[in-house]
Amino acid sequence: MYKLYKNLQTGETIGVLKESNTSIPQDPTNTDYQRFIQDVAEQGIEIVEGPDIHEPSYQELRAAEYPSLQDQQDMQYWDQVNGTTVWKDTIEAIKTKYPKTITGGTTVGEVPAWVQEAADNWTFNKQLREYVDAVERLEHYILSEGRPEIREDVVVETKEVFNEETGELETVNVTENVVTQTAIEPLEATVEVTNYDPETMESTTETVRNPLIVKDEEERAAAQAVVDATPQAVIDAINS
Repeated sequence: MYKLYKNLQTGETIGVLKESNTSIPQDPTNTDYQRFIQDVAEQGIEIVEGPDIHEPSYQELRAAEYPSLQDQQDMQYWDQVNGTTVWKDTIEAIKTKYPKTITGGTTVGEVPAWVQEAADNWTFNKQLREYVDAVERLEHYILSEGRPEIREDVVVETKEVFNEETGELETVNVTENVVTQTAIEPLEATVEVTNYDPETMESTTETVRNPLIVKDEEERAAAQAVVDATPQAVIDAINS
């Protein structure tokens, strides 16, 4: 659970991890801040409590607006000299402005919007990284199928040739058919595994699916699940 408060000098919103009373600055390069945003992204904004908001009481409001003692004494002096009520009127106006019904107190404010925005950005970047990794994993050939050899014509040199029809020299490309992807044979579908019984000291052999193929299929399935679950906005950001 995190509690926010405001730095009275800078106005910056600061976080505190309640369990350890760790102060967390609003600094994206700070590791505690990064953990804070990750926790919000994974657990929800409910784990954050907004900053305390202090509402002043009528005593505090009046005290802040009353003239200084020297000014009040000056008012009282001239009221006696001039027969006026400036001091009384001034004090009564302030008391009327801030009645005793203003009791003040402390309430919990809302969590600033930047917290959720930072958490959403963290989630977006995480999904982006996972999508890129998943696509790269799916581009690998399937172990149970292997991969074929691919040959392509590539330009190995250019030279000038005399064209008898036009009577001019022309630049032509000399190509060569080369292997751009080597063939890889598919793995054996099954392998034999020998099991030893420590009690009887006997061994048995069984035929099982090739563990490398099983692992490959599991990894591909997991990568495909990531691709399928990736929001379109993330995919669009990569392809744009």
